[in-house]
Amino acid sequence: MTVGEIWDWIDRLAPFASQADFDNSGLVAGDPAAEVHSALFALDATLPVVKEAVEIGADLIVTHHPLMFDPVKRVRYDQPEGAVLAALLGARLSLISAHTNLDQAEGGTGDTLAAALGLTAVGSPASNPYIRIGRFAQPKTAGVFLAEIDRALGTHARLYGDPDASVGRVAVGPGACGDAYEAAAREGAQAFVVGEIKHHELIGAQLLGLTVYDAGHYQTEQPGLAALYRRFTQDAQTGRWPVEARLTALRPYDCTVA
Repeated sequence: MTVGEIWDWIDRLAPFASQADFDNSGLVAGDPAAEVHSALFALDATLPVVKEAVEIGADLIVTHHPLMFDPVKRVRYDQPEGAVLAALLGARLSLISAHTNLDQAEGGTGDTLAAALGLTAVGSPASNPYIRIGRFAQPKTAGVFLAEIDRALGTHARLYGDPDASVGRVAVGPGACGDAYEAAAREGAQAFVVGEIKHHELIGAQLLGLTVYDAGHYQTEQPGLAALYRRFTQDAQTGRWPVEARLTALRPYDCTVA
């Protein structure tokens, strides 16, 4: 199987043409004709992830977040991204990233986050393709939902609002979706679960009556990357593709909560 064939497989699920103008999804590094016998899936192509790929003999890394997200004019090996690029290219590894295209796609990061939190009747509002709106069969308090978020995502979410408030209709926005709070409120959401939200966005959300959960960028997007990996392994098994896949257990950063 080639890098280009895996790119085609992802493109059928989450078309790269749908990515946002500011994004850098697609084949970030490598040769479309290169053979792939082993692929490593990770949220980010960090230096430890590249080292893991080398250690297991991977030919390709598939990530959610792309490298060179901003225009690159120089590559310095003594700086963080430059060190990763040096390791990636030095090992002749290919890198495919599915970022905002996967965020918008059916079964992508938004849908998988909603499913992980137990929401039903999930839909995507026309005003914002990056968020999902769903509901619970029975309303619950904001405090109870906070504990459920922590268990489902393995996180320590922050609840902004009244813990005793009733929550029945919920918007989710994995990653940096804090600016979607107005769209969530317009859709009648009582609560908004987001990967990260800025100070002024949080104030605006509170003024609109939204209960907000800041659940972590990594924790809200990892379910989507894991789902992509599982879909790949299933299709590889069904199609008898000559490629092995692995989902890294490495996190992009450490976080300790007292």
